[in-house]
Amino acid sequence: MGAPLANWIALASSVIAAVGLLFTGFQVWLLNQQARHDRRVVIDGVAVSWRPVEAPSRAEEPDGTSAWLYEVVLVNPGNLPIDDVHVHWTFPCPVVRVRRGGVRDAPTGTLVLSAPVVVGGGTRTWQRRVRFDYGYKERLIEVYAEVTFNDIEGRRRTNRWPRARREPLRRKDG
Repeated sequence: MGAPLANWIALASSVIAAVGLLFTGFQVWLLNQQARHDRRVVIDGVAVSWRPVEAPSRAEEPDGTSAWLYEVVLVNPGNLPIDDVHVHWTFPCPVVRVRRGGVRDAPTGTLVLSAPVVVGGGTRTWQRRVRFDYGYKERLIEVYAEVTFNDIEGRRRTNRWPRARREPLRRKDG
């Protein structure tokens, strides 16, 4: 009578151990999936934003242009640094960068901002004064930026902000 009971106890112990191993394996798989997701989110989360610090209310020059001062901020949300960072900031019209001292660059549709390294959890801020035709003010919704950088493993990445083309705001009548 004792031997069959011992066999059942051994079998039950083996089944419980097997279930425990399967559960542990599943938990390890879930942790690996979460780690992959977290790495992807950190890389995809390297972002660029911009805002006008000074925005004109009308055309300032006889040629219809006005000066705008923008603050552009790059954010690295990860814990590790990124390097060889280049932001291509694209406008729907030709813009002229105005450097300190009033020197003006040639008109271009894209300004390039660079940083050798942005530390993990860090930001990089630039201020840029630009001139463009005030008539393009309503099309500023079309401005976008692409940030290209190397991740910690040396892979080249590019993120676009905003991710999709934005539609102009529609005003409600009445």
